[in-house]
Amino acid sequence: MTQRVSSLSSDPPPGTVVVTGDAGGFAQHIAAGRHRLAADEPAKAGGTDTGPSPYELLLSALGACTSMTLSLYARRKAWPLTAVRVKLWHSRIHAADCESCETSSSCVVVEYG
Repeated sequence: MTQRVSSLSSDPPPGTVVVTGDAGGFAQHIAAGRHRLAADEPAKAGGTDTGPSPYELLLSALGACTSMTLSLYARRKAWPLTAVRVKLWHSRIHAADCESCETSSSCVVVEYG
């Protein structure tokens, strides 16, 4: 799913990702260079399901990297690889992960202005 983000006046430079969203919900607009993506939480978690969850986006990145690496390696070795399929899943539950965020030192601190 791709989506244009009208609030960005220009594309971020290569290697830079800009994520924006309304603080009242979970839906986020992601600009990665000239590409636009959406992220959200499922409706059952309080989101509007307009895009993959952060966990799904992370798995997507890992799967894409794995598939690209396998394809590259096969090409370099001249192996007759015709397709790659990477299937990933997770067992993390966001609500459970964040239960003790205010009391745990293992949580990530994000600074914002």
